[in-house]
Amino acid sequence: MKRAPLLLAVLLASVQALLLVRTAWDKSDTIDEPVYMSAAVHQWTRVFGGDRDGAFERNCESPALPKWGFGLGLRMADPPLFEAWVNRTTGKEPDVLAPPIPRIRRVLLAARLATIAIVVLAGLALWAAARRYGEDAALVTQALWCFSPTVLAQGSLATLDGWSAALCALALWAGFRAWDKPGVGSAALLGALVAAAAACKVTALGLAPVALAVIVAARWKGGTRSPTVPALSSVAAFSGAFFLALWAVYGFSLGTIQTNNLCGQNGGLGFHDRIGPVPFPAWIEGLLLQGLHGEGGHLSYLFGKVGSDGWWWFYLACLALKTTLGAQGAGLLAVAATLRRPPARRDWLGDAAILAFPALLLLVMSVGKTQNGIRYVAPLFPFAMLWLGRALPRIKDAFGAGGRIAVFVLVAIGAVESVAVHPDHLMFFNVWAGGPDNGPRYLIHGDDWGQDQRNLAQYMKGQRPWTLYYTVYNGDPGRWGLDWRTPPCTPTPGYYALQAIEVHRPKRINAGCLDWLTVEPPDARIGHSIYFYQVTKARIERLVAERDTIAPFWKSKR
Repeated sequence: MKRAPLLLAVLLASVQALLLVRTAWDKSDTIDEPVYMSAAVHQWTRVFGGDRDGAFERNCESPALPKWGFGLGLRMADPPLFEAWVNRTTGKEPDVLAPPIPRIRRVLLAARLATIAIVVLAGLALWAAARRYGEDAALVTQALWCFSPTVLAQGSLATLDGWSAALCALALWAGFRAWDKPGVGSAALLGALVAAAAACKVTALGLAPVALAVIVAARWKGGTRSPTVPALSSVAAFSGAFFLALWAVYGFSLGTIQTNNLCGQNGGLGFHDRIGPVPFPAWIEGLLLQGLHGEGGHLSYLFGKVGSDGWWWFYLACLALKTTLGAQGAGLLAVAATLRRPPARRDWLGDAAILAFPALLLLVMSVGKTQNGIRYVAPLFPFAMLWLGRALPRIKDAFGAGGRIAVFVLVAIGAVESVAVHPDHLMFFNVWAGGPDNGPRYLIHGDDWGQDQRNLAQYMKGQRPWTLYYTVYNGDPGRWGLDWRTPPCTPTPGYYALQAIEVHRPKRINAGCLDWLTVEPPDARIGHSIYFYQVTKARIERLVAERDTIAPFWKSKR
């Protein structure tokens, strides 16, 4: 019986790993993955080839730690790629996703496996951290992580967001360790993991002040006569480990910061100067560039509106529509239990410590202009999940055994909601949004990433040999075997494959170009992210007649 909780945790981790691998195998390359994978090969070949100059500057707005993982996967799956990269005689770099298709799928999976491994490990760390509140609390916390649609979506890609959320989960585990066993060693471990999280995404930097507060409070809670010296030693250990870990990720590099050419993008702080030499200059340049991106904004979409200035409630909408109803119900039950039976002051402080970073991250991202979907607030998920697991004894105290059972039922319902859309977790929307077929009318940026090009190519094999008009969003559809043309704005017979993001938030096509077609719902949805139409001459006559009298299908009540 003592081994049962561990076996159950391993079983949950195994189920999550299976879901992640199946999703990774199903999906084609998303918009950022080829960039990260190329930068990973560049980073590996430069560092291990003895030429570290410029190893980390490429794509430096995206930190280096995940690229080490992607590079390791690629190195194991395709060693000739690295040899061709080093031995090339021209400036043109080998394509990391060069055909044939079996090779593309193999190397994509290899790079994504690094993300999968760290995400599954993070789930076990959350389970271990939550055990202090009981085995039931640990089970609930890990189940929320394992079946979260956002975790399954981001954890199956060679991108940064799954890494960022996973490293935040590992830092959370280390924070509990630093609280339970305060000392230089636990503080150093926490500092190293916070640095690792910041080496995945700079938004994780918000963890640092919270972690420092935890290790100082841990030293003071013992009631010793002179806690100041031990507290200072823990702060020094945390800071030193943070610095060394971040520097190690960047190969102990020293260099200058080009203030007006950050990450080689010919943009920056507005003055021509160099700062340095400093350690990990590429990370610092990336931090500055991301700050500029946050000020400049990004073309996004919310509830039918397109804009670049952001909305204060964007991420609240993401959380409301892209988390399962089961998880939301369990969270509301935890809030109700807290209000019904207010916890002691010590428990309030514990809640505040767990939720401080999520609140800070949500606030900062909400006031910024760069709003690229729920993935940008994915690092708050492990904290919210652990808080809900921590609240399980409180729920049982407030509502009796029925409250405990209700939590397990709600978590199970959430798991079923999530698995029901497998492997299309990027396009998950809950019942509030009308499911994945209706959710894009509210949110689409960061959900449709062009992940179903391979599935579109497979679908086309069963169609008649007509011309395919395709609104390309990313990458090279030809590498997946697609033969396509840009859709015309005038009604023309043929097949039309429309990326959902280009329908609702047109960027690469003119707004209104395809309104003649989208007055009717698609004939099929491929992965919920591609709207597919078969357009005949007879249909064109009907569509043209309806165009001026009927709204687009996602606004129409018919």
